[in-house]
Amino acid sequence: MHKSWAAYLPSSLRNNPERLAFLALAGCVSLTLVSIAASEILLAAAGIGYLWLWRRYETPFLPGLRIILPLLAYMLWTLIAALVSSNPMLGLTMAKKFYLFLLVVLVPALAHGQDRLAWIYRAVFATAVLASLWGLAQYIAEPNRDLLNRISGFMSQWMTYSGLLMLALVMLVAYVLGFGLRPHLWAVPAAVGIVLALILAQTRNSWMGALVGIAVLILMRRPRAIAGLAVLILVLYIFSPSIIKERLKSGFDPADPNTRNRIELFQTAARLIHDHPWFGVGPKHVKYEALKYRGSDEYPDWMYQHMHNNALQVASETGIPGLAIWLWFMVRLAWDASRLYRRARQLSLGACDEGLRKEALMVSSAALGTWAALMAAGMFEYNFGDSEMLMLFLFIMSAPYAFARRLSG
Repeated sequence: MHKSWAAYLPSSLRNNPERLAFLALAGCVSLTLVSIAASEILLAAAGIGYLWLWRRYETPFLPGLRIILPLLAYMLWTLIAALVSSNPMLGLTMAKKFYLFLLVVLVPALAHGQDRLAWIYRAVFATAVLASLWGLAQYIAEPNRDLLNRISGFMSQWMTYSGLLMLALVMLVAYVLGFGLRPHLWAVPAAVGIVLALILAQTRNSWMGALVGIAVLILMRRPRAIAGLAVLILVLYIFSPSIIKERLKSGFDPADPNTRNRIELFQTAARLIHDHPWFGVGPKHVKYEALKYRGSDEYPDWMYQHMHNNALQVASETGIPGLAIWLWFMVRLAWDASRLYRRARQLSLGACDEGLRKEALMVSSAALGTWAALMAAGMFEYNFGDSEMLMLFLFIMSAPYAFARRLSG
């Protein structure tokens, strides 16, 4: 008789569908640094597992209206902006990205068990190290790279690669600050590999985002160590290759081509939003409509594919109300993470398990650090629209809701 696929699973998994769903979620999150296709397939598997548990127990966990409401409002307004655009069918293709927001529900529901979130964090670090090593191998194989041929690891684009490394590095710092360096010495070579790959990818917005995120973490957890961060930055700058120093200096030079094109995009976005303040031009329409608002023929058409700024891109696609709703969602994520952090800090040692308290502090501070990193880098890059980055970011920001459940239960 033909065996079902479940018969080939270990009995510990075959008899525990919740663990299967959790492993699918862990694979989905950690593989964002390797393959978006594999990650999305595993997200679907985790979603199916969640629905099965819902049907079995009839009491599925939801993170609460305070985050679900702004998320649904953001989705609804985006759909409205698509429907009133010049090409509704094009705009509605944006809806497929809403699938990724399942993480806001799945992470609290499936990763609330003891050490589960920390386990996923370690899986992310492992794939981040692999991605860093692959990027370093790319650089060694071809060290004379220009800005249109940078290292990209397993990704097809260096911006995505750099953004993922930025988030992974902030997560790693939060992990070490939360659990201590001595029992986790493996974090040192891991951090070195990620930092080297991040530097050699030459993506300035990710450099800035990483520094902002790490600074936020240090100010939260070890304020006196902020001087050490400044010294480390100075040392890295002194010993960086000349090409890296020039890349950094060029960011402050308004005559630099890559700085001037950002200024052009910001001005183009301002003109576009002025003419379309309520609903924008619709999702997926910016790369076509922005060409009508360009201020110069100096740059190629492909440069206008998005506005290289989260706020300007959201406002261009969905109008100023859409931007306000998006900010509501983003601020709600940060506010809830800060609430968990304050609550965990106020707990006495006898009020809950110390391991639980440490993990709650780590997860909440990591959320705040990566939020700051994404927002800082997002001033010069539309990183919220990158599926790989969005998935990893949503996992980090959804993790505090799992701890809210554990601390209340």
